Amino acid sequence: MKTLIILVLALAAGQIVSAQQKSKTNYMSISIFEQAGRINYMIVTRTDSAQETKDVKIKLGLASAQKALTDEDAALMQLLNPYYNKGWKLLSLAVDNSIFTGSDYSKTFRYYFSKDEL
Repeated sequence: MKTLIILVLALAAGQIVSAQQKSKTNYMSISIFEQAGRINYMIVTRTDSAQETKDVKIKLGLASAQKALTDEDAALMQLLNPYYNKGWKLLSLAVDNSIFTGSDYSKTFRYYFSKDEL
C-alpha cells in the first residue's frame, strides 16, 4: 500500500512538471521583393538563421492603379497563406518604397511572424 501511494505521488509530480513546461517561441521573417510590377523572389529567415530563397515570378497587372493594388494584395496573400495555415502569427510588417527613374520602382515587404511550439 505504501509503495502504491509513493507511485501515485511520483506520477502526480511528473504530471505537474510536464504541465509546467514552457513553450518555445520561434520567429521568422519573410522579405518579398517587387520591382516594376513583378514579384520575383522572397527570402524566408527562421529563428535558427536558416535562409531559403524562393523564385516566385509573379507579374502584377498595371492596367490601372486599382488593378495593380488588387493584384499585389492577392499575390502577397498567396505567398503568405501557407505560413498562416501552418500556425504562424503575424507580429508586424514593414514596407520600403524606392523610386529609381521614371516609373521604375521597387518595394520590399518585410513580414515578421512568431509561432509557439512545445
